[in-house]
Amino acid sequence: MAICLTPNARRQHAYFPALMTCIAFADLLSGLYAGSLQSHGRKELEKYAEKFMKPEYTTYIVRVLYEFFRNKIAHLAYPYPVSDTHTVTKAAMFQDQPRRRIAWTVNVTKRRPAIELEDFPESKWLRKTLRPWSMSYNCRAKISIRSLQTDIIKSIYGPSGYLRHLLTSQTAQEHFAACMKEYYPQ
Repeated sequence: MAICLTPNARRQHAYFPALMTCIAFADLLSGLYAGSLQSHGRKELEKYAEKFMKPEYTTYIVRVLYEFFRNKIAHLAYPYPVSDTHTVTKAAMFQDQPRRRIAWTVNVTKRRPAIELEDFPESKWLRKTLRPWSMSYNCRAKISIRSLQTDIIKSIYGPSGYLRHLLTSQTAQEHFAACMKEYYPQ
């Protein structure tokens, strides 16, 4: 993470490798918590965040992070300039909220909360994109990589974090053991 967050000579950072590392590590933790490294996904990350990363990491925030950042970075290397909550494959997961066309800003500051959605009363236009046309948006996702990294670490070591849960819960220990068998098959 340190190398990704250290600016180069042109003051540029490797935002997306750092963001993907954070998301992948949280995804690993959610698999350990769920008891499977092979068959887990967004729902398990939602449960992990609900238990160990609340109150900032609401189900909605985790869904935005997973669908518009994790999936796009993992499969396309870069998120869409603007993502529409009502046109994603699983749009039903966003139906309990107003329709958002989400642009994004990723930075390395220690801003709180780590992931914030800023809604605008009127649409704005994103003019500088890889696409040759402007795109409208009515919400901006602001992601602070350093704060996200800190929150994930706190989810492990905090007083009610995953490690304490692992030390005190038989079920958590069984889930962890099952994951170790998946990861290190005999």
